[in-house]
Amino acid sequence: MNLFALVIVAATTLLGPNDAPQSNKKPAPITRYGESARAGNGTIRTFVRVDAQGNPTQVGVAISEAALSSLSTEMTHWILYPPKEADKTLIKHIAFGWMPHGHEPDGVYNVPHFDCHFYYTSNEERDGIKPNDPRFTKNPDMAYIPQGHIRDNGIPQMGVHWIDPTSGEFQGKPFTTTFIYGALDGKVTFLEPMFTLDFLKKVNDERIAIKQPQKFQVAGLYPTEYHYVYNAAEKQYEVILDGLQSRQ
Repeated sequence: MNLFALVIVAATTLLGPNDAPQSNKKPAPITRYGESARAGNGTIRTFVRVDAQGNPTQVGVAISEAALSSLSTEMTHWILYPPKEADKTLIKHIAFGWMPHGHEPDGVYNVPHFDCHFYYTSNEERDGIKPNDPRFTKNPDMAYIPQGHIRDNGIPQMGVHWIDPTSGEFQGKPFTTTFIYGALDGKVTFLEPMFTLDFLKKVNDERIAIKQPQKFQVAGLYPTEYHYVYNAAEKQYEVILDGLQSRQ
């Protein structure tokens, strides 16, 4: 028997007929799309990615290339619902806004950008927030807001925004992207990645840590980072709450 044959016999003896080497690679997450809406010549749609057990790993919004290249010159808002697989993330709806002229404060956010609110409350509850709503005055326990965040004004149909004063746009840098917490009536009600059109057009794959509160009001899966990615296979730009972790 030659040397090559000995190697074959040895390998067969060691492995056996049913002992093929096993791969440690995890199955790719499965993407489930939710509601979609027309945006220019394209679409905006929600999605959730789940693992093999059906647990959410990401929740987000996808903006098609065609939409990004044909946006309106007027302020536009969409209300979208995620698929049912998002239930463990507690996200009930997403209010996605296009601001072609930006908004106040002047010199900070007055550039073309998107507001992407992931709401823990229903669309009806959000829509019922009035100007000078008395619920604006009740702040959450500060353990539910990341340390150092400060409150901004209450806005009708949104809530009170809690901003991070260490974010780049408040440190003399041009605004590209930031992350905002939202509250109403003593409860955290939304998470908001906010980002410029120019930033999104140039993004390839960028992950940014989300500053975490000390406590969480409701048990569920909460993101530890927000994630922007260009998905070449689907020809879409994705805005993602990622790194979901179970919180009590």
